[in-house]
Amino acid sequence: LEKNPALVRQRDDLTVELCALLNQTGRHVEAMQLLAQREFQPWEGGEGGPLGQHVRTQLALGREALAQHDFPCAASHFEKALLPPENLGEARHLLANQSDVHYWAGVVYDLLREKKTAKQHWLAAARFRGDFQQMSVRAFSEMTCWSALSLEKLGRKPEAKKLLLDLLAHARALRKAPAKIDYFATSLPALLLFDDDLPFRQETTALFLQAQARLGLGQKAKAQALLRNVLQRDPNHPLAADLLGGFAQGKGKS
Repeated sequence: LEKNPALVRQRDDLTVELCALLNQTGRHVEAMQLLAQREFQPWEGGEGGPLGQHVRTQLALGREALAQHDFPCAASHFEKALLPPENLGEARHLLANQSDVHYWAGVVYDLLREKKTAKQHWLAAARFRGDFQQMSVRAFSEMTCWSALSLEKLGRKPEAKKLLLDLLAHARALRKAPAKIDYFATSLPALLLFDDDLPFRQETTALFLQAQARLGLGQKAKAQALLRNVLQRDPNHPLAADLLGGFAQGKGKS
């Protein structure tokens, strides 16, 4: 893709794919610049693509600034993650869960001694239940962990632990459940070049959710092992790469 920039500039889907690869390899500033210079149009199968890369980019840059103790810069990136620019050509679904962004925003505002703002962000994450994915609302998702961690930050540790244990139980059940495409999944992902192995993908998701639950419960060694397993199965798994990268930077869960 980098050898064919003219072709990439012609297509929204290739631009999103290049952005995803830049984020996966830690080149977040380049990903941000790539997103900023294009006016995206919605397309069948690409729903959430530009927005997802924008959020991932801003979260990554915010966490990097946080690790460098540049708290105002980190806060700016987290706020941008919550307010997608118009050039992305799409807005966030009203039922979509943003608990991960709110959790990190709470962390940085707490460090900035803006306790009221920090609490507001953690409350926003803690109150969110379920997530809108693939045209349906799901009781548990990759955002559930961040709701639990926000509950913990608010001092509601019994509730946090229960939610994490529920997430772990859900992940175990998901691993055994039959995999199928939802009836309302009218559009499949863009650039789907090969047949998708649904049971394999569902098991990978279950393992990732287990890793999140283990991390939230303080079982870091088990969480790291599960994340490595996920990346062995899917080297391009964005959430596993970002979460494992947090361990490498010494952050893990702040």
